[in-house]
Amino acid sequence: MERIANSPDTWTACVGVLVMIAGCASQTVSSTHEQQPPLVEERVVPEPVAPLATARPSEETLKSAKTPASTAGQLAVEASTPFLLDIPFNFDQYLLRSDAMAMVEVNANRLKEERVGKVLLEGRGDEVGTAAYNLVLGERRAQMVRRYLEGLGLPPLEIATISYGKDRPICTEHSAECWEKNRTVHFEVQ
Repeated sequence: MERIANSPDTWTACVGVLVMIAGCASQTVSSTHEQQPPLVEERVVPEPVAPLATARPSEETLKSAKTPASTAGQLAVEASTPFLLDIPFNFDQYLLRSDAMAMVEVNANRLKEERVGKVLLEGRGDEVGTAAYNLVLGERRAQMVRRYLEGLGLPPLEIATISYGKDRPICTEHSAECWEKNRTVHFEVQ
C-alpha cells in the first residue's frame, strides 16, 4: 500500500484532479455593457377627471370637434380634425406620459358625450426592432390605454385592443420624426 501512495503516477493524478477542480470553479465575468433594470409593469389608476391645466389640445381643436357645422367650409375643417386623438408614446415604452394621459381623458370625455358603441384601440410601433417585438409593444400600449379608459369609467366590454406593431405605419418615411408618429395608440370607432 505504501508503494502506491508514494509513486509518481499517484502524485501526478492528484495534481491533475486539483487542477480540474480549480478550473471548474465559478468565475466572475465582467461585462462591457451596462445592465438595465428589468421593465416592471405598473398598474395605472387614474384620478377622477378634472379640468386640465396643462397638456391639453388647443381650444381650436376642441371647438371644431364640438360645434356643429353649418356651412360646407366648416364641414371640411371638421372632417380634417380627428374626433379622437392618437395617444403618443416614447421610444421603446408603453407607459403613459402625463400629456398622453390628458389626451386619453379628452378621448374618454368625447366617447361618453357621443355615446359611441364599441372602440378598437390599435397599438402601433415604429420600424426599429423586430416585427415580433413591435407586436408585443403595440399590444402593451393598447392595453395600457384600455386600463386607463376603464379607470375613467368606460365599460370594459366596449373597448377592444389589437396590435399592428410595425405592419400598419401611419407614416412611411424613414426618419425619426416619422417613427415618432407611428409610436401611438389609434382609436377606431366601430
